[in-house]
Amino acid sequence: MKLGKLLLGATLIFATVATAQDDPERECKRMRYLAGEALKVQNYHEASMYYLKGEQICGGYEADNWARLLGSLRKTINGEKDEKIRKNYTDTLLAAYTRAEAAGAYDKKDDLVRGYYTLQGSTPDNVAADALFLSGIEAGGTAIQEMYISHYYYNLYVMYYGEKDAEKKSVLKSRLIKDYFKLSKLITDANFSIKAQENLTAYFNNIVQSCDDLLPDLKGFMSSFSQDPEIKKAAVTNFINLLELKGCTSSTEYFELIDTLIDIDPTSFEAQMMKAKALGAKKDHRGAIAAYKAAKEVASDEGSKQEIQYEIARTQLTMGSYTAAYKTAMTVKGDLRGKALIVAGQAVGKNANNCGDSTFERKCNNIYAVQLLQQGRALGASAGNAIGSFKTRYPTESEIFENGSPSSVSLTCYGVSVNPKG
Repeated sequence: MKLGKLLLGATLIFATVATAQDDPERECKRMRYLAGEALKVQNYHEASMYYLKGEQICGGYEADNWARLLGSLRKTINGEKDEKIRKNYTDTLLAAYTRAEAAGAYDKKDDLVRGYYTLQGSTPDNVAADALFLSGIEAGGTAIQEMYISHYYYNLYVMYYGEKDAEKKSVLKSRLIKDYFKLSKLITDANFSIKAQENLTAYFNNIVQSCDDLLPDLKGFMSSFSQDPEIKKAAVTNFINLLELKGCTSSTEYFELIDTLIDIDPTSFEAQMMKAKALGAKKDHRGAIAAYKAAKEVASDEGSKQEIQYEIARTQLTMGSYTAAYKTAMTVKGDLRGKALIVAGQAVGKNANNCGDSTFERKCNNIYAVQLLQQGRALGASAGNAIGSFKTRYPTESEIFENGSPSSVSLTCYGVSVNPKG
């Protein structure tokens, strides 16, 4: 009898323990079931509550249920209008992300979303968000949503303005400049909206407004360029464009960048032309002509060679080498022939007093100058007021009479003859 009672008691104890052990499993399944039912009717608040309870009861989740929990919380946040409640849910979501990551159930594809919510909680973490945005953009490329471009760049902008340490601030500034180019290319490659680029440019222009904002840090930027030729070439070209945009084309750094571009690719026609035009703008006309001649050596087509000849003639005219300008301009063919004739005409007119044995002969140079200008104008080029100006310097009727009323006067400087009687 006693043995029977003992066995009965043991059975009851075992049954009680077994039931206690079974309850959490059943409760775990029940929480997940209720969460699933809430999802069916899009009650994300309730689904989140049940998934969170289930996480505790179940002792954690596998990847699928973590994904459902995180998704429910995001949906809840997006549908919540009360700011305080939104922040509370956001804090809950961020904590859940941390637990999911610790459990090995975090999907790196969520980095951009997680980065966004990292800035929306009660204690925004700009540094953590920055790392997540960087990772997400790098992984997603052109497949990301364009809004994350603005979120990332604005967060970086906020970090820059909030940084007190000069060295760290300089690093952030460097990133803002380099990432502007990188993100601009991503916007183009992904065919994002114009608004995405406008947002990016607005933040960028608040950082870099003038040469003074850019040049002090440029040496540091240049020293950090990749040594991969193609990557370095793209980076140098971007900085050249930026200096042009900010009006820094007379700076030493601008010419150093152009020289760097030429060093990377000595056969680059564009780089040589860039240097020539920059030197011309700096009034280093001899240097510009030398650069134009270097460009001509690497020019791959006749049109480019004719462009260089025209630019050389124009530069020679500017520097007062009128005979050289005339000779060079007269060799130009093709589409720039009209403009070249304008240069030739101006060169002859400006050099009139240096060509001829008498005042009469020298004045006759103006007739030839006008002929050249009129030929250039007939080809569509603009002569400005030069024709009228040179006509006022023609020999007068009395000067023509005094010199024997010739119908032809030889201009020895140019090997042509003109009729002073018109």
